[in-house]
Amino acid sequence: MKLSGVTKMVKRQLVCNVFHNIKSDDFYIGTASAIYCATGFPLPLNRSQMGALLGISEDTMIEKVVYNDFDCAYKSDLEGFNLDDTVKGEVEVKKMAVGIYYMGEILIPVTTEDKHMVGLICWSQLAPVEDEIKNNGFIRYYQRKRADGRTYYVVKNGMRVRAAVTSYSLNEYAEATLQELVAMLAETHTGEPEEHEQTFDNLTDEVENEANNEDV
Repeated sequence: MKLSGVTKMVKRQLVCNVFHNIKSDDFYIGTASAIYCATGFPLPLNRSQMGALLGISEDTMIEKVVYNDFDCAYKSDLEGFNLDDTVKGEVEVKKMAVGIYYMGEILIPVTTEDKHMVGLICWSQLAPVEDEIKNNGFIRYYQRKRADGRTYYVVKNGMRVRAAVTSYSLNEYAEATLQELVAMLAETHTGEPEEHEQTFDNLTDEVENEANNEDV
């Protein structure tokens, strides 16, 4: 996991949650919209140590960041997220090969095996596990439901859950604009041969760097 990616999320959302699973000794860092497995990094004992681990000043951690730490007996309820490696009813989903640039974020549509779109993931939320995702044939994405019915997605490396991120919701205007765009694309489609399929996991370095530069 890249701590720098977590640092950016904490600074942007001003929320930092620390989860220590006392049964397995696993350690997780959470933001307002995601949780990342940080097992292997030093377990922070307080707000100041967490700031030092992330490279965030103590003043910022105290004055601006909402900080919580939890000792959890189970991974099945980390502030509404279930980070058990296998959950009954989870559905495998795929990331599409296109991204939507919206409000400073690159949004990645995710679909079921039968090509039914189920939601959007912010690419910035995947940044902390980007190194694991890139060129890794064992990465899988699964849709899960919180107790309140809201959707989230877990990233698995093999059989192990590495992160959980919430689904991104578009407002009505953005949805209408996208529907209009899809209609225009369908109208102007020339029937040219499709290029070899790519996803955001196997983009060439040149294309991926271009996408990342747009998000700066």
